[in-house]
Amino acid sequence: MKNIILFLIIPSFFYACTANETLAQESEKSYDIQHFLKRLDSAGLDISNDTLLFEIGYQSIYYGQNKRGNALIEYAFSKRDSLTEEEYHGWSVQNTKNGNYAIAVDKLEKAMKINPQETAAYYGWVLLYYYRDYEKALSILEQQDAYTPNFDDAPVGEDIHYLKGLCHMQLQHYQKAVDEFNIYINAMEITIGEDWVDVYTFVQKGRCLTKLGQFDEAIMSYNKAIKHYENCTEAYYFKGLTQIEMNKKEEACTNFNTALGLIKTGFKNEDVYIEYFHEIYTQQVEQSIIKYCK
Repeated sequence: MKNIILFLIIPSFFYACTANETLAQESEKSYDIQHFLKRLDSAGLDISNDTLLFEIGYQSIYYGQNKRGNALIEYAFSKRDSLTEEEYHGWSVQNTKNGNYAIAVDKLEKAMKINPQETAAYYGWVLLYYYRDYEKALSILEQQDAYTPNFDDAPVGEDIHYLKGLCHMQLQHYQKAVDEFNIYINAMEITIGEDWVDVYTFVQKGRCLTKLGQFDEAIMSYNKAIKHYENCTEAYYFKGLTQIEMNKKEEACTNFNTALGLIKTGFKNEDVYIEYFHEIYTQQVEQSIIKYCK
């Protein structure tokens, strides 16, 4: 029932308050939460319930009212003697999505001090994708991996060796990246089969092998990606770039045109919040065609 009330009431507060709270107020260093608390109280919500206030604060951040939301969460948590790592983690999540990075990192650092074993996986993933702090991300992911030496963790659903490989790739440690990708690939082959490997692992492995000058091995890796996902635009595109390095211009142009056809029909790996390291764009493919195929 409480969730239904929140669903119905909170959006109306956001829009009603927007008319009264100017952008100038939103940009102030601090936010006077008392007026908003009175509105909640007059609506019949229990403003002594710190969990409820946290939920409203979180939704405020979700709707873009960052200072109001964080002030409300700060007020709610000030009533507690101590916070758990889950609470600090929860506080950080929407702030990360909204680009409030200083707040988000501060809360994750506090969560790490309380319980690093429960926080490191997510923190390492966030450092990699959102903050692009590859050295620190790698350090945190190594820390997480060490907690479970006989188990492959999957932070936010992605294999930890794939994530460590991405860190090494971005740090230009290409052989170490390939080694990490292979650990993931080999483990999946042994347990449930190669077709369960995230196909973009083969794409990234191919890119690293190209950097190492191992062109034939790179082509084999791209072909595996295509084998398991025939509409893998990125595999065709990066395969084409590798073939340019091999002086196989005609084959490269065939793959560039295949990639262009696929991306124009919506076959592109992307996410609402983050840019993938293998993400490509229509203009990028078109420029390669102009450069190498005209």
